[in-house]
Amino acid sequence: MSTDVAAVLVHIDLDGDRPSRSSMVALAAGRQIASSWGATLYAALIARDATGLDAIETELARGGADKVVVATTEPPLAPLWAAVGGAWQAVLDQLRPRLVLFGADAASAPELAPRTGARIGARLLMRARTLGLDEVELRDRDGGYVRASDGGAAVAMIGRADPAPTGDDDVDLVVIPATEGADARIELAGATPAEVSHTAGTVVALGDDAAKDPRVVTAANRLAELIGAVVVGGAEAAHRGAIAPGAVVDRQSPLAPELCVAIGAAQVDLAGATSLIKIGAQPGKLVDGALPGPLDAGLASLIEKLEDA
Repeated sequence: MSTDVAAVLVHIDLDGDRPSRSSMVALAAGRQIASSWGATLYAALIARDATGLDAIETELARGGADKVVVATTEPPLAPLWAAVGGAWQAVLDQLRPRLVLFGADAASAPELAPRTGARIGARLLMRARTLGLDEVELRDRDGGYVRASDGGAAVAMIGRADPAPTGDDDVDLVVIPATEGADARIELAGATPAEVSHTAGTVVALGDDAAKDPRVVTAANRLAELIGAVVVGGAEAAHRGAIAPGAVVDRQSPLAPELCVAIGAAQVDLAGATSLIKIGAQPGKLVDGALPGPLDAGLASLIEKLEDA
């Protein structure tokens, strides 16, 4: 596959079996930029294998991608350079893009975007946004516009817009088998099954202190049932049978749900876009709401309101 000196590359995060909304926003912006530059627009994702991706390829094609690149890798998928950096580096080496875009709220953006800039010697743009369906603004730290004729590469995170599909169902698929796996020097402590690491929607996180009280555990599961959530927790919670064995998470287990309800002293690693509600704890930084006081009382009050709604 020949490289494109003006290639625009969009990193695609998956939300279950489809591209994440944030990635589709970045793809829509990439389409506008690539069209104005006369460049090829690549949508790249990392997967365990390249089979069973027909629906994803179709959605990316409709989102405006000229070509879809799939980098295959064997390590567990997680939005960490230690897990997928080798596969992502293979994509960068193959395409040598002029511009790399990430969805600002995508799970991998905080980890992969700055590292991508460092790896390809690119500027990390601080002002990147969509101004409408037909205009994208890319500016560097000094306020200057980024153009196809500029020297060097750039990395930007795009957000705050609706995806605007512009393409059709036809797209070229390129598969890049990664020659390197996860970084052998780094142990992914607390690596969890993909269905937990990439949980979307809502999560109820049970702290080890809360797992000691059967009434709180029962109430937590009732809350999860009412809001359609997955119950996760630490090793102690699993040991007590409060959560399923495959739902163990810790501070190194990356989660990217839309909403997390933390009960007690739950320790979880949440994406920046996650809304966080704490029960049994005082509100703090990055907390959207809290029910301080006894855990059982707070849970009972919340469940009662949800059941009456």
